[in-house]
Amino acid sequence: MSRRRSVEPLVGLFQAVSGEVPDEASLARMRRVSSVLNLKDNDALWSILAVLEYYARLYEAMPERIRWASEGSLEAARREVGGATDALMQRHRDALERCKATITLAENLIQEHEGRYREALTTLNETALTALGARLASEVARSAGNRVIGAAAISGREQHARLEEAIGAFEQSIDTAATRVDAMAAAMERRFARTMRRLWLAGVAILCVTLLVTSGGWWGHHPPGANRQTGQSGYATSGSARAAVSDSLVGKGHGGRSAVSVDGSTSRAA
Repeated sequence: MSRRRSVEPLVGLFQAVSGEVPDEASLARMRRVSSVLNLKDNDALWSILAVLEYYARLYEAMPERIRWASEGSLEAARREVGGATDALMQRHRDALERCKATITLAENLIQEHEGRYREALTTLNETALTALGARLASEVARSAGNRVIGAAAISGREQHARLEEAIGAFEQSIDTAATRVDAMAAAMERRFARTMRRLWLAGVAILCVTLLVTSGGWWGHHPPGANRQTGQSGYATSGSARAAVSDSLVGKGHGGRSAVSVDGSTSRAA
């Protein structure tokens, strides 16, 4: 009774899984497997056994068809795999060509980029060298200018000192020359004064001798009446001589000189 109860759920399970009623051989196989596995009635492995039995029945019922189907599927799979392989190889070749073109383009771009980079680097180096040269030239010019300015300042100070020394020496020489000129002028004035004094004495002596000679000759050639007039004129002449002598003395005192004319009058020259 229990065996029948266990068979009925197994038939229902197989029918639910495969949609067909199992035969005795299928039930016997499932019982053998369940006895080996020691399965209970409510075990979940019964569904797996039903599925396996269904596939076993299918294999037994259609062995040739399954074989043909498998062989056809293998051939179709082989063809599909061959077509897929050929397509993949073609795609691989296309990808290789594209990769080669990409590599060539990348090489060209790299070369172009390297050329541009080299040109930019060359331009940058030239610009840097130009800027460095300009900076060095500016620094050299600044240093040279500072040195020239310093040398000019030092030379200017030296020239100023020399000029001051020369001016001092010139002023000293001028003072010395002025002192010498003053001394020479004083000596010349003294000499001139002595010479004028001597000339004045000689002129007075000559004038006196001339007057004496003239008066003696006049007294010898004129009568006594005329002697009075002669005396008066001699007196006047002696007065004129005295005035000339006084004027000469005054002129000597002022640094001048006197001259006596032939007619007895005196004149003073500065």
